[in-house]
Amino acid sequence: MTKLNRRNFLKGLGASTAAAAAAGPQLAFAGGANSSDNILVFVFLRGGMDGLSFYTPMDGHPDRGNYETLRANGTMIPSNQLRSVGAGFGLNPAATAMQEMYQDGELCIVRACGLPSYEVNRSHFEAERYAELGTPGNRFTPTGWLTRHLQTATNYPSSILLPAVAIKSNIPFSMLREPSAVNLRNTSDFDFDTGSGNYEEEQEQALADIYALGSAELDAAGEQAIAAMDIVESVDTSAPPANGAQYPNRLDNGNETTFGREMKLLAQLIKQDTGIRVAQVDRGGWDTHNEQGTTLNAHNTYFDKVRDVSETFNAFLTDLDVPAPGGGTWKDRTTVLVYSEFGRRAFDNNDAGTDHGWANTSFVMGGGVNGGRQVGQWPGLADDDLFQSADLRGTVDYRSVWSEILLKRMHNNQIHQIFPGFPENEYQPLNVVSGSLVEPDFNNPDIIFRDGAE
Repeated sequence: MTKLNRRNFLKGLGASTAAAAAAGPQLAFAGGANSSDNILVFVFLRGGMDGLSFYTPMDGHPDRGNYETLRANGTMIPSNQLRSVGAGFGLNPAATAMQEMYQDGELCIVRACGLPSYEVNRSHFEAERYAELGTPGNRFTPTGWLTRHLQTATNYPSSILLPAVAIKSNIPFSMLREPSAVNLRNTSDFDFDTGSGNYEEEQEQALADIYALGSAELDAAGEQAIAAMDIVESVDTSAPPANGAQYPNRLDNGNETTFGREMKLLAQLIKQDTGIRVAQVDRGGWDTHNEQGTTLNAHNTYFDKVRDVSETFNAFLTDLDVPAPGGGTWKDRTTVLVYSEFGRRAFDNNDAGTDHGWANTSFVMGGGVNGGRQVGQWPGLADDDLFQSADLRGTVDYRSVWSEILLKRMHNNQIHQIFPGFPENEYQPLNVVSGSLVEPDFNNPDIIFRDGAE
């Protein structure tokens, strides 16, 4: 790994962070003739988003009557308020922006998606870990699924300066044990702080020298973090969003929503060519056991969360619709995958809320998406159709959707390493995205660790 000299690094930054790629420590990849510039943004809706209130049967759909009966305690959305997307379904009234994205071919809806039937889990902590680790049923897998993607990718440049970013206060399980991963919520806080400000640069350089002498995982992570600080400091976070993109404000005070601000920051990092290949952003608050609401208001209800993510997604893709180096736009290169750990019960409770369930609605948008489509078998809402007479039954294993994105957009075929234990006969591509498909490798599905230990 190249030794970092902070002053020389900063001198080399110039007008573009990309020009400094050779000046600091970088994540090394195997390299390959067909290197990939595509970016995967993983958005986790933490708390178990109620998919039946986000994507709902309308009048004329065979399940509309079942839905109205199941949601009779205060969460039923009238059909004439839903934003139609065809096939008898509509999006939540607060998801106007996502309806427009769907109509423009920029959004694909994945129905009844979640953990496999043999690993249904209604615990937030368990279901979140199963998803982010990529190993349903095994919560002790030592690395995350995005970590294993980065570690097995052979089509990236020989080095990347800032390949993995989590726009949050800690590294998520999806990036567990990825030395290059950087967590970041505010660029102003992402700095080496000595408290007094004295000798800050000298101490930072001393740390870089110490890390450069070692070869352990901690040394690599420390050196990467120091290099990342210099890159982040070079990013112009005051630059206005492109194309007049409007990230949402809070209804109660007019300030930017946290999720909108974080996605705007990610767009700035992407557009200024920092080298990002994978990123994760979370939007929490979906555990709506009571007073879920049926209208949009300023009290942080379910509907306001839907508005927040819907308007943010639209602004994010609008913001990225600018030329990227080498041709095309950043929007063309960026695929957004949206997932929540589980859905809610098909029926609401006596507190006008919903409790933990199984399958959910998932979304894919942005670059390469085969949009304007609803994929995955709809399982039905009749009592006999529900799982344990309570939950929307899952028909799509989340790993099928994620594998297809890895194969077609990220051009990584090492499915057996990224999702160990996921057998070939359970992979069901849904044509969610387009791209040059590489042949998936499902060999040795039971091997979890890279050294073969179990």
